[in-house]
Amino acid sequence: MELRRNLRKHRNTSKLDSETRKYVPLFGAWLLDMALALDWYQPLSHRSWPDIFTEADFCAITGLTPIGDDDDEEDAPNRITAGHCRKLLMKQREVLGAIKLSPQLPLFKNIGLLSGLLDLTEADKAVLTFAAGMAMIPEFSNAICPRNEKTSTPSFCRLLASLTGIKERELLRSFGSDSPLITSGLIKVSRSSCDLESKVSVMKGLEDVLLARHKKVDDLVARFMRRAAPPTLTLDSFPHMHKDREILNEYFSNALTAKTTGVNVLFHGKPGVGKNEFVQALAKELNVDLYEVSYADQDGDPIKGDDRLRAYALCQRLLARSRNAMLLFDEVEDVFGSGGNFFSMFFGGDDDEAESNRNGKAWINRTLENNPVPAVWISNRIGQIDKAYLRRFDYNVSFPVPPQSVRVTIARHHLDCFEPPDAWIERLAGNEAIIPAQFERAAKVARIASSGNNRRACELVEQSLERSITLLGQRRTPSRNLLRTGYSLEWLNTDVEIVTLVERLKRKPSGTFCFYGAAGTGKSELARYMADQVGKPMILKRASDILSKWVGESEQNIAAMFAEARQQDAVLVLDEADSFLSDRRDAQRSWEVTQVNELLTQIEAFEGIFICTTNLMTKLDQASLRRFAFKVRFDPLKPDQRVALFRQELVRMGGNVTECLEWERQIQALEQITPGDFAVAARQFELWEEPATPGGLYEVLKKECAAKGAGPKKIGFGAAE
Repeated sequence: MELRRNLRKHRNTSKLDSETRKYVPLFGAWLLDMALALDWYQPLSHRSWPDIFTEADFCAITGLTPIGDDDDEEDAPNRITAGHCRKLLMKQREVLGAIKLSPQLPLFKNIGLLSGLLDLTEADKAVLTFAAGMAMIPEFSNAICPRNEKTSTPSFCRLLASLTGIKERELLRSFGSDSPLITSGLIKVSRSSCDLESKVSVMKGLEDVLLARHKKVDDLVARFMRRAAPPTLTLDSFPHMHKDREILNEYFSNALTAKTTGVNVLFHGKPGVGKNEFVQALAKELNVDLYEVSYADQDGDPIKGDDRLRAYALCQRLLARSRNAMLLFDEVEDVFGSGGNFFSMFFGGDDDEAESNRNGKAWINRTLENNPVPAVWISNRIGQIDKAYLRRFDYNVSFPVPPQSVRVTIARHHLDCFEPPDAWIERLAGNEAIIPAQFERAAKVARIASSGNNRRACELVEQSLERSITLLGQRRTPSRNLLRTGYSLEWLNTDVEIVTLVERLKRKPSGTFCFYGAAGTGKSELARYMADQVGKPMILKRASDILSKWVGESEQNIAAMFAEARQQDAVLVLDEADSFLSDRRDAQRSWEVTQVNELLTQIEAFEGIFICTTNLMTKLDQASLRRFAFKVRFDPLKPDQRVALFRQELVRMGGNVTECLEWERQIQALEQITPGDFAVAARQFELWEEPATPGGLYEVLKKECAAKGAGPKKIGFGAAE
């Protein structure tokens, strides 16, 4: 009886789509060759067929007709032998081998395009084709899976050599650490012995790219990376980054000219503070093409973890021949923060985790030493990145929240289209918690929803910012009071000659200062005045900016505060210093001591102007006070200062100065009055929307003094009663 008689003409139950069906002759032939080489055709008994003759997936790929369960026993051959089964496979192999595939099929065409870009060998192309087939034709993988065929890298190469005719040693090179398949991230390989279908796989989504038709190589490259968006700001919008701007401009420019490899710069800082905009503006100034590693596949699904790192490696190889390109990799913490063994995704899920980690670290180290295209890496949370990798970056830029002057510039950039008053812009920009990205989005909402009504647009901007602050859990930091008293050194009552001090600072802008005294006496305003006079920005930090519930994080925040001041060459002001510099003898927990120690260490190492302000001088650690070269006491206003400031503010708030004379004695009696009390009065009169009167202003000031527990001093008869 003819053996073929028993392969009944059942319709194939496994359906291949029209696109993948075009590749069946190749992968079917490979599957038959594997079955012959690995003895999958051996029957378990002379009465039963090997599984490959009954499985729909195997038959669908090879073109065999599966034997169903409903085949009559009387139709079965008297004896099913290995020879008979082998004969059937070889005959079908001849059928498939006679079919010629067009080299213009997308898979072959695209692998050819990649070959030209990455210098792939014939062995590389064979490995990539096999891995692509496993991903794009599920039936191919499913046909291999039930065999449970364990394979090592050498045995896999030996098998692939028998399928392709390529020498085994050439295929082994395709799995080497310096192979373009590995360094580009196109494939990932399990280095340990594993199932055959799991040995090699392609980058996520690559199978869809390889099956798509691309007219030219640029279309193919666009699937892996994209041109970065043009900047909306210039580098002049980042004056606080001028030091980094200068060195980066020279570094990248010279590196591109000399074709230096291994150029890597890390940008880090809070989300939305302008890191990407700065890089885009820098690329424009350098006149280079800035590319960004894709963060989503062609279906719009996010690419994360090791898949993005592999995409980065591929982009490096694709751009290697460019003479004028830079590569941007954003949110790198998603890659470096995937866990200690995430590199095993590159080098396989080895049982030996330590070996996998060593392989992974060696790979990333080579990546940061040999990348042909200068790269900018951006992170929002560098705390998640292993310091072993952080040390590999040539240069890093800590991107701070922009200072007040820059925030005003950025706010104007986004909001000037609504023709707002200057005071409104300054008030919004005064909130240090608001980042540039929030201004941009608020402007977008206002532009769309206001229908050209500028007044309505400004209202929408404020509402959008308010909702954004709430959503992000941001603090509502106090902005500079636009109704504060007109600042003048005349209203300070200190034990140090301030004019002389400021003149000395202009010549040598360095020193440590402790400003202490009652609230409202002008400590913070003097710090601002000093910064303005020496021509430096001011960074103001409060206890709430620094203190953390996590052990060790407050110390990190203290160090970061000083680092930010050095970077911006700014005057650093620490408000509420008593929260940090309390007497260590009263400390009950070890971290209370370490916070003080860290702050003192940073003060000693800081070469700029550092100012602490406190209302509670007696609480400060006595040893800490020695770190301050100047301790400046701020007292309430003197009698003549009280009268002069009363006159000035009355006029500024719309009052009549000629009516002041009869109130001067009462004002002189308010011994605890400070410039801050006048600022409170100004806010009250603004709310009432009426001019101030001498009597009304006096009553407000008297209440403020009473709230401090200090009423007016009695003058004349009965004063000593």
